Amino acid sequence: LIICVEKGSVDYLFFYALSQLVLFASMTLFLMLYPDISRLLLNNMCILLGTGLIMLVRLDMEKAVRQLLIAAFSMAAAMVLIQLIRKTEKLTKMLTWLYAILGLAALGAVLILGQATNGSQLSYNIAGVTFQPSEFVKLLFVFFTAAMLWQDRSFRNVVLCSVFAAAHVLILVLSRDLGSALIFFVTYVFLVFLATGNYIYLLLGAAGGSAAAAAAFRLFIHVQVRVQAWKDPWTVIDSQGYQITQSLFAMSRGGWFGLGIGQGTPKDIPFVETDFIFAAITEELGILYAVCLILICLSCFIFFVRIALKTRDRFYRLIAAGLAIVYLFQIFLTVGGEVKFIPLTGVTLPLVSYGGSSVMTTLFLLAVIQGIFLRQTDPEKGRGRKNGRNFIEADEDGEEEYEEYEEEREEDYRNSPEREIIWEEEDY
Repeated sequence: LIICVEKGSVDYLFFYALSQLVLFASMTLFLMLYPDISRLLLNNMCILLGTGLIMLVRLDMEKAVRQLLIAAFSMAAAMVLIQLIRKTEKLTKMLTWLYAILGLAALGAVLILGQATNGSQLSYNIAGVTFQPSEFVKLLFVFFTAAMLWQDRSFRNVVLCSVFAAAHVLILVLSRDLGSALIFFVTYVFLVFLATGNYIYLLLGAAGGSAAAAAAFRLFIHVQVRVQAWKDPWTVIDSQGYQITQSLFAMSRGGWFGLGIGQGTPKDIPFVETDFIFAAITEELGILYAVCLILICLSCFIFFVRIALKTRDRFYRLIAAGLAIVYLFQIFLTVGGEVKFIPLTGVTLPLVSYGGSSVMTTLFLLAVIQGIFLRQTDPEKGRGRKNGRNFIEADEDGEEEYEEYEEEREEDYRNSPEREIIWEEEDY
C-alpha cells in the first residue's frame, strides 16, 4: 500500500495480489501434496522470497514481475523434484558421470558462447531467455561429489574426483566467475573432508585455496580493483570504491528501524537489485530486520545440518551437507561483501536478490532437502526398513557399529534356510 501511494499507480496493488496468491497457493499445494513436509523450511522460503519481491517492486517493477513468474514456475517444478528425490534412490546414485558431464558441458558452453557481464562470462541466451549455468551446476556438482565419495573413499578415488572438481573450478576461473569458483572449491574441500574424516584434505584445501587466491590477485585486474576497494574504499570513492561506500552509507542511514519503504536512496548503489539488495533492505527496513533476515538464513542452514546428521544413507547425508555449505557460504560472500567484511564477489543473496537462475536453483535446493527430509519419515526409505526387510533401529553409539550390525544381518540372512524368501541378492 505504501509503494502504491508513493508511486501513484494501482499496478502495484495488482502485483501485491498476484504475489500473495502465488505464495499462498504454493504453501497450500506443498502441504496438500506432502503433509509431512518441513513447515519451518517452507515458511522460511516464503518469507525470504516475499522480502525480495517487496524490495524489487520498490526498485524495479518489471524485474519484480519477472522474478515472481520465475519463482512460480520454479515452485511447481520443485514439487515434482521432491517426489523424485524421495522415491528414486538407485537412479540418483547411478548417474555419477552424467552429473559431471552435464556440469562441465554447461560451464564450457558459457565459456565459449557466454555473454560478458562486467568483464565476466556468466550467462548465455536461449530463445530470449538468459541462463546463468553456474547456478544450476552447483546442484549437479554436489550430486557428483556425493556419488563419487559415498561408497569409495580411497585415495585413488579422491584424486579422480579432484580432477573433475578442478575442471569445474578451472572453467569458472577462465570465465572470470570467481565468486562461483570459490563456492565450488570450498564446497568440494568440505565434502571430501566430511566423506573421509581426514584432516589432511582440509589442510591441503586451505593451502591450495590460499595459493589460488594469491594467483588470482596477480592475474586478474578486477580482483585487484575489488581488493583495493575493500582495503580502503574512501581513497577511491569516485571510482572503484563508489559501490561499497554507497552501500555503507545506505546501511548507516537506515539505523535500527529503517527509513521506511520508499524513503531511502538504494538506487544510488550500482547493481543494487543483484549485488546489494541486503544494503537496500537495511536502509529502508532497518538493521533489526536485516539481522532477522540473516537469522532466518541461519535457521535454514541449521535445518540442513540436522538433516545431514539424521540421515543414515551416506549418499544423501553428503548431499544435505554439501547443499548446506553451498547455501551458507553464498550468504557469507554476499552479506560479507556488502558490509565490507570481505572483498566483493558479485554473488546473489538466495531468494532475495534479483536473478531468475539464482531463485530457481535455490528453490530446487530446498526441494532436494525437503525430499531427503521426507525419506526419513517414509517407512520404506527411512530407518524402519532396509532393502525390503525389517531390522531393529541402530542406537546412538555411532555409524561404525550400525554398519557392522548390518554386515552381521547380511551374513545371517545368507546362511538362513529361508534365504529364498527373505533375501534377494539383487535387492541388496
